[in-house]
Amino acid sequence: MKFPYKICKLTNNEVNIFNKYFATKGEFVFEGIWFRSQEEVNKNVSGYIDNTTRNRRTIHYNHVFYVKDNYLMVKSSYIYLSIRLNNNEYDKYLNDIINTLENNNYIKNNNIYIKDNLNIMINKYDKNPYDEIIDNYKTVDIIVKSDNLNNTDKLFNQVWNLQVKGIRERDTRGNPKYINDFNELKEYFPMAVELGCGPSIEAGVMPLYKLHEIYKVQRHSDGKFYFGTSDTLIKQIIEKDNVKFDEFYEIIAECIKAKPTNFHYNLKKMYDKKLFTMNLFNNNFDRLCKRIGINENILRVYNIENYFPKVIFDKDVKALLCIGTHADRRLIQRQARNQGLKIIYVDPEGFNTDNEFFKYEIEGAKDEDYILKMTASEFSQVLENILNEEDVK
Repeated sequence: MKFPYKICKLTNNEVNIFNKYFATKGEFVFEGIWFRSQEEVNKNVSGYIDNTTRNRRTIHYNHVFYVKDNYLMVKSSYIYLSIRLNNNEYDKYLNDIINTLENNNYIKNNNIYIKDNLNIMINKYDKNPYDEIIDNYKTVDIIVKSDNLNNTDKLFNQVWNLQVKGIRERDTRGNPKYINDFNELKEYFPMAVELGCGPSIEAGVMPLYKLHEIYKVQRHSDGKFYFGTSDTLIKQIIEKDNVKFDEFYEIIAECIKAKPTNFHYNLKKMYDKKLFTMNLFNNNFDRLCKRIGINENILRVYNIENYFPKVIFDKDVKALLCIGTHADRRLIQRQARNQGLKIIYVDPEGFNTDNEFFKYEIEGAKDEDYILKMTASEFSQVLENILNEEDVK
């Protein structure tokens, strides 16, 4: 694996999109952080049984992109993986990784394994100073980085500062009301809008669950967390580095190449008519809304000050419309409820796989909430009908 790394050729228009909507001073930093641990509140997906089952997995990635000669390039990459496992599983996991490094021609220098421009650092702890100390458990930190990254202390501290936020407890679902006609909800205009990944998937951008699989966060088929020997992320990096890093970078190429759909354009018209208002709360990376003039607040930021943004809704806003959002990951919906807004979901509550429809209910819909069960493209037609009615007035 060699850096700088060339991903794909961009058209002149795509270069302009990257520079205008993604880059700051010529570079775009793409990062994500996931915390997974065995707790009673998530026992169905984590495998928690009692206080003797205390696995933890924390991952942070940070990739820096730029454009050179119309090619999307990666300047540097950083992946931090911190794992706590019981002693027996810890030894199996770590020995497997070390054997894989040795079998793939990595050169060892103290605790760092080197091949081309890639460094893999392994820090083993009986007692990690940043982690909870648990009997019969050990911690290992594995840092995978391009060799042009020197001091990564700031990135390391960023994760452990956020760790104090704790795990996001799965929300409790109530008994929301399903509706078939959005016209029933016109009394709630003007609405604020939160956007999930549904509209972006329809525009050709990979869903969040694919990132979960790429970084071995949790299994898509049943939502189970990856721990121990089932967590093959580092082995995949070692054995097929270029292929794996292409997977890491694919989403940014998709975001740049994606084009706004009819849904996005009708969304913009709703803002122009002042039926939707405030900055859009966006859980996506693609900047599709921004490209057509919708002001947005990007929710997936990873600094401790803005991880859970404080929102004061405008006094005239009557509802928060949540389109394609499975869970209230940044607590926007909770704040809207606390401020007296109606919560309205537009979501198919599932998606098609190769063989069947996979049911995926909205996690925390409450008794007083409404759900309109449809895709973003189907909802686009609903918006178009509303806009046509407005034009007739």
